[in-house]
Amino acid sequence: MGKDFLERGIKNNPDRYKLYEALARLYKEKYKDHERAAEFYGKAAAFPDAPSYEQRFSAYALSYCDGREQEAYERLRQLYDEGPQERLPTLITRLKFLEEKLGIPKDQRIPDKER
Repeated sequence: MGKDFLERGIKNNPDRYKLYEALARLYKEKYKDHERAAEFYGKAAAFPDAPSYEQRFSAYALSYCDGREQEAYERLRQLYDEGPQERLPTLITRLKFLEEKLGIPKDQRIPDKER
């Protein structure tokens, strides 16, 4: 019922990022569908008034999708490279996980500890 409600809400109010965010959260938390969650967090992030965390949440969700690890790594690394304000614990944890999983060379990995 919630999914149908949100989908109808988006159809009638396509300019509200919060509806896309709510649908992303539903896919992530209830359905454990990280790919769809990443998609809808990404749609929310595309709005000019959307908070910056929407991009991070989209990349986080993507990092749990089999076969999409490289794309998730690139997106997370891009956020990391934007500066200290983006270097949050979850972002660093997911990057470290993906560096290991993808076999990123040691000299290309993020530092173990922030200075």
